[in-house]
Amino acid sequence: MLEVLRKTISDRYHSEAKNDILKFVGLHVFIMLGLLTGLVLFMLDLFGYSSDECLSGDVAILIIFGLAFYVLRNFRVNWVVYVFFLVPVIPYFFFISNSFAILPIHLSVLNTLWSLIPFFLFFLFFSENKKDLSIFFGLSFLTLLLHVYQAGLTDLLFRLKWESETVFTNPFITLLAFYLVSLLIAWNFQHIIANLTEQRENTERLISQTIRNLPQGMMLLEIANDEFGTPSHLVVRKTNLAFERLFKITSREIKDQQADDVLPKIFRSAFDWNNQYLHSRRNHFSFYLDRLDKYFEVDTFKLANDQIVSLFSDVTSKQRIITDLEENKQRYQVLLEAIPDLFFIIDKDGVYVDFVFKASEVLKIKPEDIIGNSIFEVGFSEKMSGKIFQCIQHCIEFDSIEAIEYALEVEGSSAMFEMRIVRLNDHSVISLARDISKRKMAEIKMEEAKNKAEEADQLKTAFLANISHEIRTPMNAIIGFSKMIGSQDFDDEEKSKFVEIIITNGKLLLTLINDMISLSKIESNTLVVKNVSCKVNDLILDLYKEFGYELEDRKNVRLLADSGNSNPKFTVTTDPVLLQALMQKLLDNAIKFTEQGEVEFGYRVLESNRLEFFVRDTGIGIAEKDQQRIFERFHQLDNRTIRAYEGTGLGLSIAQHYVRLLGGSLHVKSKIGKGSIFSFSISYVKEESPLKIVR
Repeated sequence: MLEVLRKTISDRYHSEAKNDILKFVGLHVFIMLGLLTGLVLFMLDLFGYSSDECLSGDVAILIIFGLAFYVLRNFRVNWVVYVFFLVPVIPYFFFISNSFAILPIHLSVLNTLWSLIPFFLFFLFFSENKKDLSIFFGLSFLTLLLHVYQAGLTDLLFRLKWESETVFTNPFITLLAFYLVSLLIAWNFQHIIANLTEQRENTERLISQTIRNLPQGMMLLEIANDEFGTPSHLVVRKTNLAFERLFKITSREIKDQQADDVLPKIFRSAFDWNNQYLHSRRNHFSFYLDRLDKYFEVDTFKLANDQIVSLFSDVTSKQRIITDLEENKQRYQVLLEAIPDLFFIIDKDGVYVDFVFKASEVLKIKPEDIIGNSIFEVGFSEKMSGKIFQCIQHCIEFDSIEAIEYALEVEGSSAMFEMRIVRLNDHSVISLARDISKRKMAEIKMEEAKNKAEEADQLKTAFLANISHEIRTPMNAIIGFSKMIGSQDFDDEEKSKFVEIIITNGKLLLTLINDMISLSKIESNTLVVKNVSCKVNDLILDLYKEFGYELEDRKNVRLLADSGNSNPKFTVTTDPVLLQALMQKLLDNAIKFTEQGEVEFGYRVLESNRLEFFVRDTGIGIAEKDQQRIFERFHQLDNRTIRAYEGTGLGLSIAQHYVRLLGGSLHVKSKIGKGSIFSFSISYVKEESPLKIVR
């Protein structure tokens, strides 16, 4: 809002100076307040709401401030000040005229005085000439004198104290005092303004001389805006002598011209000046000017008043030296391409004097990071730096060859190097460093592969032993109790128990076979997700019935089910077979490792169309270091053949694979002795009701 007002006033009165704009704003505000005051008084008097009616005075206020507004909008601003020389007319109608005065004139001398005094501030703020203040004082003095004459108080003119119902100081003295104070303030401000103006002129002259004598070429650009305040183009406002010499052009040819008209002649297509000056945030760039066969560097500075200063430096000689050096460097670089080593020259104090090396993808070395620095400052540990220093001294003293292996942190990873130190002269050595990271990594990978192979062999041996044990145990029970059923030595009740034992071991054997089949399908990648309708609450109920039946004999373990949606018909689209098998694995695992307490399972509805299933138990828990390894195939926390809990170590691995097929991942939270929580979330598509509302 303020910016729009500032721009409107600036465009109307053709001024960009902040003080001038504030002056125009102040005049508008002052005049509008005067018009509003006159209008309010006029309306009150017109409709009889005022006890002191003076329509002529109200009209005088409206005429004076209306005339001031008209002059302000249509003529020179300074003429507005002259309009206010008519201000004494206002107290004349209100307090002096026998026909219109609202008070007895012999009692309203002070009213006339104080109605004139505030306008001294107006002339102080808005008049640029002290004479205007003196003229207004003269008019005010005559107005006050007229009032005294009309009131018949001329005998009091030369008295200090006047009495008219109250005692007050001679109004002419008061008026003179205000005039003198205003005059003193005006003189002081003009003196300050004169000093500031002189300082500004001196500063501008100094800046102009400095710019003129700059060795760099200077160009001052101004950003021109369209009617919407958006930068539209650039205008060249000023250049210096160095710019003219650099680009063979005179200031007269380009001053106050649009950049798009003159810069193509100077720079051709060397760089995009509109993008660089209007849109880019870069304050330093370089370019090559083909027509002069020269290189230039440019530094830009944006000033507050939408002006941009550009300094152009001729760096042709420096650029050609750099080009020659780069060519030499490339030549030597090619010569050293066949040598996979880094060569450093180090003096006897451990300071790097020079180096050459083959470009490496691993090690990025800048000359400023090496030359002039000691071995104690380039990244070696204190112990390694001391060892290298000792090797340098030993090599210089005994003319020996020293070898050291060390590691360096390079771009977030470690690189291994082998350093050989050879005596160059009595004061320095040559250090040859070879990157042996690949060799070391190969050795490490070979060691890791060997360890993994040994671990896999141990897991396989444990698995085969476990599977033999797991198969043998139920098979022995099935065969043994099957024979006992055929014996006549047992009654029917005992044979019924034998049948239950056979069924239980048959289920164990079936579970083992199913795990092996599942593992085979996983290995052959033949498991396919079949998304169909799944009533989640029915699935939870089936699982509760299945495992609740198994826990009937275990009174110290309680099974709990939790549904995240109370709607019994809550249906989603997913693979119910995989989901049920997955939950069975987790429930079987939880029940197996829970001696007492409770096992709780169920699901929750999350945001973004996801269901989170969980199985919580109060069992033995899992140590934090083992919580990731339990998902490895054949891995069991106890891999001994004889152990407290049966199983093949495949359940959680299969469950993890099922979760991934369903689009999630299996997580575990557990503490030793506090139980475990297994959870996973899968995405789902909620099925719409088959019932539709029709008309």
